[in-house]
Order: sequence, then structure tokens, then C-alpha cells
Amino acid sequence: MILMLLKDSAKQWYPSNLAREAGASYVHTVNLLARLRQNGIVDVERKGRQNIYRLSEKGAYLASALDDFAKKCDAYEQEAKAKAQQEAAAGSPQESAQPR
Repeated sequence: MILMLLKDSAKQWYPSNLAREAGASYVHTVNLLARLRQNGIVDVERKGRQNIYRLSEKGAYLASALDDFAKKCDAYEQEAKAKAQQEAAAGSPQESAQPR
């Protein structure tokens, strides 16, 4: 969720507003951001006492790939639901093939 939020580069992302938007605790968010920074996924800009977080080039690539994956998962789930509804409406082909 944090990576998806950071994709919005128009906002200045501080740990506190990232935590609030993600519905996570501040401590969890700060720890996650530290790990993301260690792995080169986010960059930090210091403004006074505040840290502003942005996706690095690597992070932007990962966030885009994750977003694409999530969209494909959603599309697959929608297709599976639609297929199940069609089968239920038409009567399952397995039921009609079984002897009675």
C-alpha cells in the first residue's frame, strides 16, 4: 500500500501522512520506509526536521509492476466470478453429464 501511495509524486509524503493514508501505525510505517530506503526503493529529502519520501527509479519500476500485477489479479477474479455466474445460470455442465 505504501508503494502505491508513493506513486502519487504530486504529494509530499511524510511518514505520518503515509501511515494515516495506509491505515498503518506510524512505527510500522517508519520501519518499512527505513527498509525501503536501505534497498534503494525510496529516496528521502530532508526539509528542516521532516523527511519527505519519494520513490526512486527502482521503486517506481517496482510500484508499477506491483500495480500491473494487482490489476491482472482483479481481472482474473472478475472473469472467474462471471464464469461461475454463467455456469450457475445455465446449469453446470458437469451435473448434466453425470448419470442419474
